[in-house]
Amino acid sequence: MDRNRVSIMFIGILVCVPVLALYQFGLFPDIAQWLGAKLPRLLVLPEEGIKPCLFLQYGYYTAFAFISAWIGMDMEALWQKFAYLLGFSYLTLSLTVTLAWTGILFEPFSGLLAAWVACLTAVMMADLGHRSIEPPAVATPAEKKEG
Repeated sequence: MDRNRVSIMFIGILVCVPVLALYQFGLFPDIAQWLGAKLPRLLVLPEEGIKPCLFLQYGYYTAFAFISAWIGMDMEALWQKFAYLLGFSYLTLSLTVTLAWTGILFEPFSGLLAAWVACLTAVMMADLGHRSIEPPAVATPAEKKEG
């Protein structure tokens, strides 16, 4: 269990640092500006407009990077992991619309990127962990005579 905790922490940090760098280099703020220009055409928004909330953005992608890494490591069935990712994606996009109605510009792509990368990385690491603990193959009597 301790190995999984370390792996989850490592994956979470490994995902959060590049996403934060992408924020600092301007990729996600540019996407947020684009989204802020498109949302008023699609939805009825408050008269004062929508404003970004960086604290919410940072907290969201950080929390879900670690949660997704945990789910990718601990859930047994692969279909459940992908069902989680699809449900998470739908709910994140729905959160964007809901927060826009309240006047908050929520850019969903950083959270989606963090969750998908963390979960898929955890799935790969969990698969490697399962392969490394499989018992070695036992030689049959015929193989013992040949060897």
